[in-house]
Amino acid sequence: MQRVSFEVDGDPVPKARPRTVRKGGRTWSYTPKKVTAWEKLVREEAAKHFEEPLDCPVALTLGFYLSRPKSRRKDNYVVTTPDLDNLEKALLDGLNEVAYTDDKLVVVKSSVKMYVRPGETPRVSVVVAPLRNQMRIEEYLGD
Repeated sequence: MQRVSFEVDGDPVPKARPRTVRKGGRTWSYTPKKVTAWEKLVREEAAKHFEEPLDCPVALTLGFYLSRPKSRRKDNYVVTTPDLDNLEKALLDGLNEVAYTDDKLVVVKSSVKMYVRPGETPRVSVVVAPLRNQMRIEEYLGD
């Protein structure tokens, strides 16, 4: 299998901390519904491109394209929340058991978060590349 590229339309959702609830002497934690829904959307889109999950080291290239607020008309990069690492966590969890058997297999990762251009849809672009032959990073990047 070569590189697999796809996009997930919609505003990217960052991974939120689990919420803890206490009621009637019981305590339990849950993931917020918005995060769960985003991970499900990522999983469904990835499933269209993978017959079975990869079970080898993988390299990911991720582009997070967020809605542009009116106050950021001239900015390209998103220097405010959500944090890039939290966006990555939600996406990587959504790809678990679909693109790869476990996100521990992600050994190379490149990410960017930018505002969409006028007329574009918020989305995440994803490229998953298996590293079966254990290429050096310079070879993967084409240097």
